[in-house]
This record gives sequence, structure tokens and C-alpha cells, in this order.
Amino acid sequence: MRSGDRNKLCAPPKTMELPNKAFKPSGNGTLLVCRVQPGASRSGVSGSYGEEAVKIALSSPPVDGKANQELCRMLAERCGLSKSAVELVSGRTGRSKIVKITGIPPEELRSLLSEEGK
Repeated sequence: MRSGDRNKLCAPPKTMELPNKAFKPSGNGTLLVCRVQPGASRSGVSGSYGEEAVKIALSSPPVDGKANQELCRMLAERCGLSKSAVELVSGRTGRSKIVKITGIPPEELRSLLSEEGK
């Protein structure tokens, strides 16, 4: 193993800055305001979309709700939750969406989604 490889293994995960306004408390969870990009080469959190939303790339096409299903699955997987804990509240046919994530407070969700490379 080269020394450069060893440093990559020990380095702390990089984080991206996500807007606070995109994470709103809601009962026993969080409402996430996001802007999706369906049909991307790979799925994941891309960063901020303005000051009030998180940009999320999805590899699924925007056909028959496939992108919405992938959004909920990807968020549940990233947060270590069941798919039933993630619900699309609004934006079924548009790119701007609000997703309710049950069981995670806003700051914890923001921290989980800020980690790059997950």
C-alpha cells in the first residue's frame, strides 16, 4: 500500500454545506425541501439548490413515479431507516419536492445528507 492510499483510508469524510432552511421540524421527524434531477448518471445528494432546498440527483427516469420511488429509497438507505419512514408529501409530478422523514430531527438529517461519498 502506498502512503497516499493510507491517507485516503484514514481521512475524515468530506462534507458539503446544505441550507438550514431545507430542513424543517415536523412532529417526530423532518420535512426536507429538495429539488431533484431525474435521469442523472448516478444518484446522490448534489449540494444546495439556492438557499432553501437540497439538490438530489436520481438515476431513474421521471416516468411512472420511478424517480419518486428512488428518491424515497435512497433517502431511507442513506439515513438507515425503513422505506416506510420516508414519505413524499408534495411534488409528485414536479422537480421541487417535500419529503417527510420520520424519526430523525432536522440537524441529524442535515448531517447525514452532508456527508459526501455516501
